[in-house]
Amino acid sequence: MPEVVSLVKLGIPNVQPVSDEMANRWANGLTDSAVYLHQQLRTRIPDAGEFEKLVADGSSKKWSPMIDPAFVSKSERSSGDIITMQGANLKDAYGKWDAKVALAFETVDGVEAKRFKDQVQNSKDNWVSQVEQKTLRMTGDKIRGLGAAPIAGYWLSGDLRASGLLRENTDEVVQGGPVNVARSGLRTMLKAGLIQKLVQSGVLITKAGYTPAVVLAHNTVINDFIKGLQDPAYVDFQPTVDPVKSYCLFIWEEPLFRLEIQVVTV
Repeated sequence: MPEVVSLVKLGIPNVQPVSDEMANRWANGLTDSAVYLHQQLRTRIPDAGEFEKLVADGSSKKWSPMIDPAFVSKSERSSGDIITMQGANLKDAYGKWDAKVALAFETVDGVEAKRFKDQVQNSKDNWVSQVEQKTLRMTGDKIRGLGAAPIAGYWLSGDLRASGLLRENTDEVVQGGPVNVARSGLRTMLKAGLIQKLVQSGVLITKAGYTPAVVLAHNTVINDFIKGLQDPAYVDFQPTVDPVKSYCLFIWEEPLFRLEIQVVTV
């Protein structure tokens, strides 16, 4: 008879503030590497021919499948015309790109890549805003505590450290504890892959305004991923709440967002 052996609810904060140390580390890492980044960029794209091959042609190949073959614009350009024009415009853009790169990394007042470094510092507030409202909500950090995504990865791979990562007044253990649901030899793969998918899905669900269809679509992908690696000793993971089924789900109950995990034995 099916038995719930683990049930945990992991809260996801609306905003996870970025520490000053983290923001400074991001900015300083880029500014300290500015000269090296410029050298690598010039090595990778030394001339117009390489720009055309790597940037223009590469972009056109990835972008063109997104245009409906039957589409015709108001100016009566076919999809083929649009793709051709976009590719041609990119190929002609090397001069502008080269000039902008040279300007950004130019030595000014004795400071190498001064404009690039200034731009990084000026962008720090925007980077902080983006990270704390999106990725960091899911991941947390090692200093102040990991978030729902890594805790879930630890939890479903049976890593006992997961219990010590639970956050007071944010997470709730309803039943049991961490349990390794992976088949033999797949524990590491499940843990790493699950964390990555949870972070990505959590951000996209947030961007979509927690629309039910989007939540269900991502929950389906997440549970299909787990099901492909899970031990048959557990009831298959599926994308909706069910008292006798295993699941790993994002749940939005305004104003609260959480990740809920249930593991049921066969």
